[in-house]
Amino acid sequence: MLEFSVVIPTFNRRDLLVDTLTALGETERPWPCELIVVVDGSTDGSTEAARALSLPLPLRVIEQPNSGAASARNRGAEAARGRYLLFLDDDMIADGRLLVEHAAVLAGGADAVVGTIPIHPDAPASLLREGVERWARLRHERLSRTGGQLTLPDLITGQLSVRAEAFRRISGFDTEFTAGGTFGAEDTDFLYRLLNEGLVARYAPGAVSHQRYVVTPEHNLRQWRQAGRADAALTRKHSGLAPMVARAHGSRTVKGAVLRRTAGRLPGALERAATRAVLARASAARTDLATQWAFTLLRDAQYWQGVREGGGMTDAPGSPRVLAYHAVDDVTDPRLRQYSVTPDQFEQQLDALGSAGFAFIGPQDLLRKLDGEPVPERSVLVSFDDGYVSNYDHAAPVLEKHGIPAILFAVTGELGRWNAWDTASGATRLPLMTARQLTELTDLGWEIGTHTRAHAHLSLLRPAALAGELVRPRDDLASLGLPRPRLLAYPYGEHNLRVRRAAARAGYAAAFALSGARTTMDRGNRYAIPRIEVTRDLSPEALVRLALDPPRRRWQDVRREVRGLGRAAATSVLPERRSRRAC
Repeated sequence: MLEFSVVIPTFNRRDLLVDTLTALGETERPWPCELIVVVDGSTDGSTEAARALSLPLPLRVIEQPNSGAASARNRGAEAARGRYLLFLDDDMIADGRLLVEHAAVLAGGADAVVGTIPIHPDAPASLLREGVERWARLRHERLSRTGGQLTLPDLITGQLSVRAEAFRRISGFDTEFTAGGTFGAEDTDFLYRLLNEGLVARYAPGAVSHQRYVVTPEHNLRQWRQAGRADAALTRKHSGLAPMVARAHGSRTVKGAVLRRTAGRLPGALERAATRAVLARASAARTDLATQWAFTLLRDAQYWQGVREGGGMTDAPGSPRVLAYHAVDDVTDPRLRQYSVTPDQFEQQLDALGSAGFAFIGPQDLLRKLDGEPVPERSVLVSFDDGYVSNYDHAAPVLEKHGIPAILFAVTGELGRWNAWDTASGATRLPLMTARQLTELTDLGWEIGTHTRAHAHLSLLRPAALAGELVRPRDDLASLGLPRPRLLAYPYGEHNLRVRRAAARAGYAAAFALSGARTTMDRGNRYAIPRIEVTRDLSPEALVRLALDPPRRRWQDVRREVRGLGRAAATSVLPERRSRRAC
């Protein structure tokens, strides 16, 4: 059996195709492979040029009427004989180790793999090249920094390998999205279905193909309008994707909100005149800020006009609720009693949520929700801050009995000790879990996140100290043999824009606040996920009511944000600009 079948769909890009095939002939191939080119209605001699090539591996050229990229990829996959399929665009110049790098990650257990797609040095200079080059660089940096934590927008078909049996299992690409040669959404739909089947997608930073981006500004605008129509169809097929897709196109910004409401409603003559003026500048390869801004505005307007033409986006059901517990014990200390629940109360609360129709989900489900995948409409995640031994003694047995997953946020510099952040002000010592107890919880299916290293007021810290409080806990847990943590909970619920950005740079996939406000994960920031803080005076019935109908954003939440900014400013933490001016 062949190892790889490389499938390349192409339409009227003969010279690019020849260069792509030639580069593939020069790759390392320790095992048999084949190339399959599907000529999707080309009229530029692509078929003849491909067949005329003399390559050191078998090449088949298949012709079909112009039916779109999804149809062409499916046609190539039907003819493939390889164990793995590698879909490659016809403008990708493969690095010599492209196939070897894909094979290594697939052999490690992945069902699908995406690689790195920087711009080729020979790509013509243009406004669009700069944008694509910046996107590819930032994508690679982010995925390298986060250990390859892929989100749906990262899973693109320009360079995608997949096990042949996995491709058949999910019935390939949906050809409706690109019928007749249109553009957009077939890749997101494919990978969304792949992930929903429980299959694994990973990033291969060493798998490199350089893109020779030659799309003109006019063609780019047509693609964005077609992408808007395709995304409207995508969100009807998978309503859970709507918030993520809309957010990716700026729906939460003022500009995006305005364009979403006004695109396609300007007088036709005015719209045509503006389009001509901007295209003239972009086509002249002007890259000044004014041209970048105007073209981006025009491109986004085309996208939202396409969404409108496609019937609009379908909204998803509500977001999961996240519960924030501290100690599960009969704490009598007047300072700490409010932040504890008794073991009986804890079990009664879980029973009440289950009776109200809530489904308990795990951290991985929540991360998938943030990336656009669906979860049950009434779902709840149980989380614990600080890592008290009472969670091990009392909460874990209850959760195990009911089959409920959970996440615990540990203060990694205090493992096996006590709540020093409380005792410093005279509160009672409450013991914290040891590394061994954390390991036992992971064996029960718990996930361990971080609550910083010293339960710090993050908004008060200078940049280096802030980075240490966020980065070192990940190393602490990894050094104990625990999985490197993906999630963070802010001590005291305090965060601001600077802290949230630092959390992202530290490699966390998401972070949790303490607000129970109605702001949802779909529309909010994945680094400020709201939680319902469970306190002693919250009855099971009251908790159910909060989970069903969280309060609107409270003034206290706004005040907490402003207070964090104020503290930082008072200690000369935030204004890094100030220190630069002083230099």
